[in-house]
Amino acid sequence: MLQNIRGDFFPSYYIVTQRYGNDDGLGYVFELMSNSRAAFCPCCGRESRRAHSYQNRTVRDLPILGEAVTLLIEQKRYFCDNKGCEIDVFTEQTDLVNPYYQFTNRCREYMLKVAALVSCEAAVKILAYQGIQVCGDTLLNMLKAEGKKIEPTVGRKIGVDDWAYRRGQKYGTIICDLETHEILEVLEGRDSEVLEKWLLGHPDIEIVSRDRGEGYASAVTKALPDAVQIADRFHITKNLLDALKETMKAFMPEVIVIPNDEVIEPPVEVKQMVKKTRKQTSARRLNESGVIKFERFIP
Repeated sequence: MLQNIRGDFFPSYYIVTQRYGNDDGLGYVFELMSNSRAAFCPCCGRESRRAHSYQNRTVRDLPILGEAVTLLIEQKRYFCDNKGCEIDVFTEQTDLVNPYYQFTNRCREYMLKVAALVSCEAAVKILAYQGIQVCGDTLLNMLKAEGKKIEPTVGRKIGVDDWAYRRGQKYGTIICDLETHEILEVLEGRDSEVLEKWLLGHPDIEIVSRDRGEGYASAVTKALPDAVQIADRFHITKNLLDALKETMKAFMPEVIVIPNDEVIEPPVEVKQMVKKTRKQTSARRLNESGVIKFERFIP
């Protein structure tokens, strides 16, 4: 039984020594012990086969049928035989869980997917229903840490615009790739100095799409004088409408007077037909409500 669980759920270099059920309502607990014979030093990369001791870790894994899963792991520690290395003893690294993490890598990846699809607070409720207890601040910190690992490639064409953290109080600058439609950077503030500093680090940009503000225009001119500046689709349409309004003002008067403002009376036949239709409609409504049916039986 324990051997089947190891082969299906855990890597082969771990031995399941004990398993606890969820009779106490705390979920499932698995005790894992490493059976590795060697490990590589994370500092110098040299392989070591001389074991030092064990290190106990408690991490949380993906739930089973809505019940929480806790792993009690005994990881091996090895001596580093490289005299020039900075560390003497190190703990083996596995693909099940990263150092200093409270969740396994597969559980962490699942939580990040849920948090990315919905908000962090909504993800907390969904994960709690599935058996994973985590707070919104932890999910937010995990998303920020994963975002720092991503280094998007900046192309030749970018779009720059401002956006509001909170309207009227705090604003930022968002930079997107016009070819891949991916977000490249989110800058704090919408001043020209913030954008100019970022553009200086990317001299290969050839086309910049921006709004009509002078701040972004001056930043692009200073940082990338050879780049072509164009207006985005929204401001092109706005410029067209403004030009059209100014043109129409030259040909159309400010006040338009309708010459024929007399009230045209309908013919007598039409008036009679309208009255008859109204009476039929009122009678049908009374009949549907039961008033007329009741009056028929009154002597």
